[in-house]
Amino acid sequence: MADIPVDEIIRSRRKTISLMVTSDCRVIVRAPMKLSQVRISQFVSARQNWIAKTVEKMKGRPQAVPHAYTEGELFWFLGREYPLHFVDDDQAIIERTDRLCVPRAYAPDIGRHIRQWYVREAEKEIRSRCMWFSMMTGYSPASIRITDAQKRWGSCTHKGGLNFSWRLIQAPLEIVDYVILHELVHLRQMDHSPRFWKKVEELMPDYERRKQWLRENERLLRI
Repeated sequence: MADIPVDEIIRSRRKTISLMVTSDCRVIVRAPMKLSQVRISQFVSARQNWIAKTVEKMKGRPQAVPHAYTEGELFWFLGREYPLHFVDDDQAIIERTDRLCVPRAYAPDIGRHIRQWYVREAEKEIRSRCMWFSMMTGYSPASIRITDAQKRWGSCTHKGGLNFSWRLIQAPLEIVDYVILHELVHLRQMDHSPRFWKKVEELMPDYERRKQWLRENERLLRI
């Protein structure tokens, strides 16, 4: 079997080397600043079987289908599917009932209009849940921003600000809550050390189940 190439090497002040395969099958190595390329290559070569199996596993997970924006097409919101429905009212706005109702006048630029709707809904829902968990934990972010990030559901800045991708609002509420809590804990523990995960588990005992759902279904949310 030919060696599977590494797509990206990320060097930092970390002390250990790690390997991951992303949901889009990219192979990423995280390594200490001064670790030699030879050592990195040896590390990767020793794990070629694991990489190959993981890549195949990733390929078998649900994948998003590009939207055609046709009547009846399904859009996710907080884990539920809403069929697209065009309304013949130029004064209307996008509304969510048992369907996602969109004015037919939006059709020429419907993708942009629906993304803007998602962003507005994410601003309301994610900000509200974040503030609730902030009160529950006592961890207060300096700011909360909704971003257009495509590969990170959430992030925590060194200044204590939290960022969340608007795409997260498509996931079930319990998954949204997991990402929010994950980032809030980073306000006290910036790394992913055992201490970090212990605190996450203390606050959300079933976080592993939620984390697994996001890992297996995240490609469905990448519109």
